[in-house]
Amino acid sequence: PTLGMSEDSVPFLPRLPKSPHRRGDDDDDPVSKMTDPVSVGLVKVKQCGLCGLEFEEHNLPGVVSFMAIANLRKKWGSGLPPTDARLRSASAKYSSVKLC
Repeated sequence: PTLGMSEDSVPFLPRLPKSPHRRGDDDDDPVSKMTDPVSVGLVKVKQCGLCGLEFEEHNLPGVVSFMAIANLRKKWGSGLPPTDARLRSASAKYSSVKLC
């Protein structure tokens, strides 16, 4: 363990709130859903594989394998939990991950 973190520590970053374009699930106003570019499908939002923040898809130019992200997080001392299904599947380990 480095930086005072144990192997069973919390994953690198928790899931962060949705982008400012998205509204909460409790917002049932159909008019606001029709004007939201993410809800309508005009803007595609994806999560950066390293920092975990959400960006419009065209703002994620970098692409690496998931295993590269897992190795980097392990090197930083805040690896992924061993229960993460992506670490068990060979095809998922080497799938592409977008970066900001």
